[in-house]
Amino acid sequence: MARSYETAFIFSPTLDDAAIEQLTAKIEELVKREGGTVEKWDRWTKRRLAFPIKKQTDGHYAFLAFQGEPSSIETLGAAYRLDESILRHMTINLEE
Repeated sequence: MARSYETAFIFSPTLDDAAIEQLTAKIEELVKREGGTVEKWDRWTKRRLAFPIKKQTDGHYAFLAFQGEPSSIETLGAAYRLDESILRHMTINLEE
């Protein structure tokens, strides 16, 4: 049974708008490949981080709301960790 999730991302500050578009399209494709459906992206501008992450002090924030199977969350997290453009991510289950 599909559940509602939201993932918060911090992307590398060195990415330009085109690279961010490519990265978000790649993430959408990964979610769809795992049987999920993308509901909404909320992209913010580059902001200062509270503390350095991977020697970076700024990052592009983005939030993804999607429907997906609970079994796919581990697979998605592993793929996010392998992508060097993603500094951090956190996925939460949105309870109804």
